[in-house]
Amino acid sequence: MQIDDDVVGVASALNEIDSHIRLRYSEAGGYYVCYWLPDEMEEGDGYLIFTAQELDHRIVHHMREVYQRCNQPGYSFAAELDKAEEEAKKAKDAAWEQEHGELHERLAHALRKDAGYDQRRIFVPEDVAA
Repeated sequence: MQIDDDVVGVASALNEIDSHIRLRYSEAGGYYVCYWLPDEMEEGDGYLIFTAQELDHRIVHHMREVYQRCNQPGYSFAAELDKAEEEAKKAKDAAWEQEHGELHERLAHALRKDAGYDQRRIFVPEDVAA
């Protein structure tokens, strides 16, 4: 259900930013959807910009930030998403390493010791030594 006007004026403020920006409420999900609808598309279509749990002016502030970034030359939203995804993956890997790293080091040491690889000398094959 598209929202054309609301009590706090979020829909009209979004329309002031760009006339193609629309706001609707998803009854199935229980959240608000901010999307971009080109002139040639029918109502119900369009491109998702973001979603929000509450209808207040934080939506307008966030949309202004997104709109300004998207209008900068050379800006790529896909590149920004890729960067955020990579940072999240690195943070997850670092947290996992922090939690399990010491245990794995002790396990690797025990395996090397059991296999006889923890000696203080190295083995150089004769064909390499020559």
